[in-house]
Amino acid sequence: MIRAVVDTNITVSTLLFGGVPLKVVHAALARRFTWVTSPILMDESERVMRSDKFGLSDKEIQKLAAPLFAIAEVVVPVKTLEVIKRCPADNRVLECAAEGNCSVIVTGDRRDLLSLKQFHKIQIVTARQFLDQI
Repeated sequence: MIRAVVDTNITVSTLLFGGVPLKVVHAALARRFTWVTSPILMDESERVMRSDKFGLSDKEIQKLAAPLFAIAEVVVPVKTLEVIKRCPADNRVLECAAEGNCSVIVTGDRRDLLSLKQFHKIQIVTARQFLDQI
């Protein structure tokens, strides 16, 4: 089964906007792939949703995020990577994928992650590309 890290931008888009990212979550719920995440990525998702931009309460954030993270396999990366210099937080996604033995990272980050196309043997794709694969 495909093991994939779903980047924070896809997670937040899923919860707040639906669309193609939501189809990725539906695929995870249907067990069409194994969603791999880390405590750092889970915290980042909640922090982004907590921003003034979205105006969500802690209770609303918990209600939105808990079901998603309940289906995910949580890994704790032991290696720190410094591949992406412009946005060091994106390295946490790479660390999670490497630690979780993933073959795919699903992201909307065109500037840093998608521009890599691949990290070692891990493909980096958009939500649409990922859905086409599975």
